[in-house]
Order: sequence, then structure tokens, then C-alpha cells
Amino acid sequence: MQDTAIVDKIKQMVEDSGINDNEFYRTFKKEPLPLETVKEVFQQYYLYIRTFPQILSGLAPRVDDELIRLKLSRTVVSELGDGRGDPHYVMFEKALAGIGVELEDYRTVEHEPEAEALVASLRRLFLEESPNYAIGAHYVIEEFGFPMIVNLYEGFRLYSGWEHEDYNYFYLHILIEANHVDWIQEALLAAATDDASREELIKGASEVLDALNAFWAGLNRIATRQPVGAL
Repeated sequence: MQDTAIVDKIKQMVEDSGINDNEFYRTFKKEPLPLETVKEVFQQYYLYIRTFPQILSGLAPRVDDELIRLKLSRTVVSELGDGRGDPHYVMFEKALAGIGVELEDYRTVEHEPEAEALVASLRRLFLEESPNYAIGAHYVIEEFGFPMIVNLYEGFRLYSGWEHEDYNYFYLHILIEANHVDWIQEALLAAATDDASREELIKGASEVLDALNAFWAGLNRIATRQPVGAL
């Protein structure tokens, strides 16, 4: 596998996984959910987006290549508002507030097992495994990010009471997600130096896809009021 072949390989893995057209997206876009259910669902999603910049920032000291460190750091800075605006998790809080939902403190609330498992997988991949696992996983996270934002936006539009500025979380990500993909793609290509490194990159991509698909299935379980273990 040479040059951009690894990019094509991971893109195909994302496509084949079905994550871009998962059951939760279909449920969320079908009709408005009770706001209490919306709160339950996005309390889990918030754990993911709130902790990911923290986890990602811990990867930068673990890599040797300065280009890779730069690309990782740029993504963290972007996620935290780039020194010019709100961190993205704050923007998401405002999106929820626009439809009348206020989350509990993520540090004290009890989360569902799928959300806990996703964050645990991210901590392992980014902070314990070879950095190549994390770089492959990070590429997946950015690659599926644009379809995720579009699907969530289409669902949020079903609710009443919001003003356009409340949804800056979605508008911003629609504009910048391509930059995130470009940055991590450069890091991915820089990391793919030999067969062993490429194998680790693909392994990380595969493992995070499994965790993410389980996470979205868990959100659909909550949205459709099914008990734990029903899916």
C-alpha cells in the first residue's frame, strides 16, 4: 500500500461500516423526540465531544514526527475555538439551549454503557496504544464528521424555538470539517512509513469504527426507549 492508498482504504472502511446512514440518524430525522429523550441522548453525545479534545491533546506528546504533532495540535486548537470563539462543546450547549434542553454536568452524571465504552476506547487508542492506532482512529472521526453534522442538523431542524445563531455549532462544522480532514490526512500519510505502521493505522481505524457504531446504536436504543442489551 503506497501513497494515498491507505486513505482510500480507510474511507472505504467508513463507507462499508454503515456509520454514515445509521439507525439513530434515521430515527432522529424522522420526527421530533420528547425533549427529555433529546436530553438523555445528547447527554451521551456531549461526553464524546467534551472529552475528545482532552484525549487528542494527550496524543501530541507521544508522536515523534513534528508534522504530525502540528496537525494534531491544530485540530485541538480548532476544537477549542481557535482563540476567537467558543469551544465547540459550548456551541453545542447553545444549540441544545435553543430548543429548551439543558444538560447535567458531564463530570457527575451517570452515562450509558455505550458512551462510557466509546470514551474508554478513545483513551486506550490515543493514550495507550501505538500512536499509529490513534492516527488511524482520528482519521475515521474526521472523515465521518461531515455526514454526522449534516444528519444531526437535519434532526435538530425539526424542533421549535431555535434562532439561526443557536445553530452555529452546525454551520461552523459544515464549513471547517474539510480542514480537519485535510489536516489529519496529512498526518496519516506521514505516519504510513512502512507495512507495520500501515497495519497499525488500519487497526486503529477498525477499532474506533466498532466503538462508534456501538455508540450510535446505543443512542438509537435510548431514542426508541429500548432497554440496555436490547440491540
